[in-house]
Amino acid sequence: MDETKLSNEVKECDVIIIGCGLSGMTAAYEMLKLDPNIKLCLLEAKDRIGGRTLTNEINIGGGQREKFDLGGQWVASSQPDILEMLEELNIKTYPQFINGTKIMQVGHGNVIRTYKSDIPSLGSYWGIIELQLFIWKAEKLAKEISIEDPYSWDKAQEYDAMTMETFVRNNARSQSVRDTIQAACRSVIGADLDRVSALFFLAYANSAGGVMKLLMATENGAQELRVKGGTQQISEILADRVGRENVQLNQPVSAIYQDHTEFVTVHTLTGKIFRARHVITSIPPNCVTRIQFSPPLSEDRKLLMDNMPVGHLTKFIITYDKTYWRENGFSGEIVSNGGGPLLTCSTGPISVVYDATTDKNVPALVGFIAGRPGVEWHRQTTEERRSSILACLSEFFGSSALQPTSFTEKVWADEEYNGGCPVCFGVPGVMFTFKALRRPHGRIHWCGTETSTHWAGYLSGAVQSGRRAACEVMKLNGKNVTQLEKLVSRKPSADVDPLYSFPSLLTPIVVFLAVVTAFFAVYFF
Repeated sequence: MDETKLSNEVKECDVIIIGCGLSGMTAAYEMLKLDPNIKLCLLEAKDRIGGRTLTNEINIGGGQREKFDLGGQWVASSQPDILEMLEELNIKTYPQFINGTKIMQVGHGNVIRTYKSDIPSLGSYWGIIELQLFIWKAEKLAKEISIEDPYSWDKAQEYDAMTMETFVRNNARSQSVRDTIQAACRSVIGADLDRVSALFFLAYANSAGGVMKLLMATENGAQELRVKGGTQQISEILADRVGRENVQLNQPVSAIYQDHTEFVTVHTLTGKIFRARHVITSIPPNCVTRIQFSPPLSEDRKLLMDNMPVGHLTKFIITYDKTYWRENGFSGEIVSNGGGPLLTCSTGPISVVYDATTDKNVPALVGFIAGRPGVEWHRQTTEERRSSILACLSEFFGSSALQPTSFTEKVWADEEYNGGCPVCFGVPGVMFTFKALRRPHGRIHWCGTETSTHWAGYLSGAVQSGRRAACEVMKLNGKNVTQLEKLVSRKPSADVDPLYSFPSLLTPIVVFLAVVTAFFAVYFF
């Protein structure tokens, strides 16, 4: 492109940030803290700020309204980046409610089982032991894999050639165990096991400090804490601090040009042109593919972007006039295989459900239809999904579930400039390109939760990646980023020993059974 033909309407600044989700807003905020005089321009394709966080006021009946998160909502005490940001912005958290009887519906026959301890109800002692053995192996392997460069692992090629489905089948014979891991994968990544590279999943788990941290709602687990007032406010407050005049909504980027000068030129679909010395792209990998780059992206990055699809997830919030499940001794937590072709229950469509009662004591449940069931149920109407979900909940909790005060859903596949949720994932065979995910392309830098090295895929990962991108740009501008680099370079702690995830396995009898089983089931190791 001939830069001499650019009109006088070109807006010039020091740094352009593409995407006003949590990572992009964090990058802008951190750069302004390092240099209050820096000129920023933030471009957002949507008509709102927040990316994959979305807090809506829901009509809960009786003329009352309450805020609920329809996007990312949980944080954890093992996530320092997001907790530091919340503290700095004076935003409070409160614990996820988990007290009471839990429900599982997995395995042959889709039998509904309940349990009160930390040990899931899988229908047999063998299933419990096999799940623990699987977790041990997965945790051991995950610790060996670097999220920065998973292919540096000596077994990388072997594990990238297999799906998580193959990995699970090779290490778990019980259908209940397989269904449990399937439900977890659907909720955590938004995809079924047979779509996800085993190498990617294990590296992803290691970025959080282990597989169990991804699945837990107890201390240090991914679902430990909720945010008072919702998570979208984080980006909104950051926009206030960055300056709303620097944020332009409804500006989807169409092209980014770099030449041999020190400038990068960005074009949007609305015809606007922006120019800066540096660009930070914070949008998800599946959205990067929509942008034309000149010079083009490297072949390894293009291959990676083309093979990191986004998960499929529908999130629903159901409010009630009372917490009837608590009154009946239930925690509200459900894990279900969510399978089956459009059946109204005993097989789905629910994957996971949690108590969503707010800090203001508005009774609610939150749940997900994720992965393949999410794709199948996407073809149905909202009313059909609502009817089926309520029917499922009535099987678990009784007829009170059929009398909500409101039902709200968010089908993330329908969200323009996202196309899915919660995260973009690696498919088998392309993880050798993963190092390119964070590598700058000339004067273009990258952030977004997928690029994080600590809690990738989560809100904390978004903050960490934004901090890293800010470090890269400001360091090139001669600023002292030592303190921020220390924060970015922290490693996730693996302070939850999977042995203690199922306390009764510590009893001598069950430990003995586990050892004997492991001896005969040598295929695990």
